[in-house]
Amino acid sequence: MKTITIRVDEAIFQQIEARRGEASKSDFYRNILIEYISNKSENALNKPEDDLESSEYVLNIRKENETLRTDASHKDAMLVLKDDRIKDLQNQLGFLQFEYQKLSNQLYKLLPEPRKWWMFWK
Repeated sequence: MKTITIRVDEAIFQQIEARRGEASKSDFYRNILIEYISNKSENALNKPEDDLESSEYVLNIRKENETLRTDASHKDAMLVLKDDRIKDLQNQLGFLQFEYQKLSNQLYKLLPEPRKWWMFWK
């Protein structure tokens, strides 16, 4: 079986919960969907397809689908930009670490040799 997640208004949720009674949520919601689909398929035989396509519900679903697709493509583009930025920063970090190591080696070469503790007056 597949899982479906939906969002409903609080008022509708309370109505469903009031009618559910002791039945499990999964069974109750599954039965609602099965009844709805079976009723729609019976009604679809009696109605022309144009009525279903032009309904306000279908138009709203299409509009929402288009909005979600646009948002998803925008987020994909942002992810690509962030990935590029991360790679650029990693390259800069590697370069800076290498430069730090070179400067540390040069500084170490400039320092005088350490003396023995008894040679402090020289």
